[in-house]
Amino acid sequence: MKKVILSIALFTMVASVNAQITLPKTDPTALTKDFVKPPAIGDIGKTTSGIMGMLGGLGLSDAQKPKISDLIGGFLGQKQGILGLASKDPAGYLAKFNPLQQGLFGKMKGIMGATMFSKFLGMKPSGKNIGTNLLSNLFF
Repeated sequence: MKKVILSIALFTMVASVNAQITLPKTDPTALTKDFVKPPAIGDIGKTTSGIMGMLGGLGLSDAQKPKISDLIGGFLGQKQGILGLASKDPAGYLAKFNPLQQGLFGKMKGIMGATMFSKFLGMKPSGKNIGTNLLSNLFF
């Protein structure tokens, strides 16, 4: 009889402790609340050339241009493989896109230098310009 009463008391204590513990609520849209749907890439070669034309104002040297162009072309190829996720699974898209972008930007900064890279970041499209600006392919 003591075992039964002890079991009931133990069960009651565990149940009351569990009732008082609340898990933090996670917002499933927190990752995607500021999500911007990326533009379609189209032809990678043409898109890369267009982006390089836009970066011409940064004053890239002749030695930097092919390196940056290769990086952008490779990035766009990888991004094109995950682009379908953007409309079906924005969180999944961002989980794959963010590391790709960080790798690209890290390499670009190493080639360009901090000052020129900072100017590049200042070229980030915003507002209504996002859908039509080729640089959006690097930022979104």
